[in-house]
Amino acid sequence: MPLMNKEQALRLPALKLAFVGDTVCDLMVRTEQCFSSVPVREMHKEASSLVNAGAQAKQLDSIMHLLNEEEQQLVQRARNVRLHHTVPPAFSKEEYLKATAYEALMGYLFLTGQMHRAQKLFSLGCVKE
Repeated sequence: MPLMNKEQALRLPALKLAFVGDTVCDLMVRTEQCFSSVPVREMHKEASSLVNAGAQAKQLDSIMHLLNEEEQQLVQRARNVRLHHTVPPAFSKEEYLKATAYEALMGYLFLTGQMHRAQKLFSLGCVKE
């Protein structure tokens, strides 16, 4: 069920979409892990390896060819965002901006009720470290 229409979602700043998308990504990883027999401590380590700027930059790279024009434009807008904070030292600025774009895409898909699409892109782009 959409929380807003596409036009409303596209009017949101890219960083707000990424703010929502960060949680969407985390929730998809953790939901997938519920089917694992791995101890919770290990689940947390695996989640951290998948929900970080480096992994999300790789995820975006692996799904770019699957995105429609609207999604590609959103990703480009989010990659060009001007950051008002410093990039964590473990990641390059390019990785961080790609991760922000990936999160913005996931936030957009969630807000517009396109979770099936978000889950499909997530599973196709999932790169384990």
